[in-house]
Amino acid sequence: MNIGNAVKIIKKDFPSVTISRIRFLEKEGLIKPNRSKGGTRSFSDKDILRIKKILDLQENQFYSLKAIKNNPKLLTSASSNSKIVISNYSQHDALKKSGLKEDDFMELVDYKYEQIKENYSQQDVERFSSLAYLFSLGLGVKNLSVIKSMSDRGVGFFETYFQISDNDPDEIKIAIDKFSEIIGSYILEDL
Repeated sequence: MNIGNAVKIIKKDFPSVTISRIRFLEKEGLIKPNRSKGGTRSFSDKDILRIKKILDLQENQFYSLKAIKNNPKLLTSASSNSKIVISNYSQHDALKKSGLKEDDFMELVDYKYEQIKENYSQQDVERFSSLAYLFSLGLGVKNLSVIKSMSDRGVGFFETYFQISDNDPDEIKIAIDKFSEIIGSYILEDL
């Protein structure tokens, strides 16, 4: 696959990845994709996994690129799969790890979908990653109002319904899961 398709696949796990970043990893000798006679890069599944491993080492385990280059065992070692869990992030680090652009974050704050805090949790980072992914698909902050409205209506419906019914908790969970699937299919139907 070409570099653009490789970035789309990797972006699902690492929203901060860009074509120029992959080119830089190649320039540094960390990856060596095959090239066609015309010079076009061709990435295999093995190349994609290696890139993801490098990004994991950088973004989740905080190894520098120099450390990764000087310790090739990090890329093959199973022991490096243990991740460091960070409970608090600065705004800068949370946005960097998630791949969410600062301008997009500030627009989210303006629309009151997010708020500026002193520390951000891992859950915040995961939410920011989801937002970064949606924004990479072409959605904007204004589009979130439709999704939020659907969510609010669904929650209100279920809260009202389940307050007046005698359904058991397992049935409630199944109903919520099914409702989520329906809403998700409507959202994705037009993509």
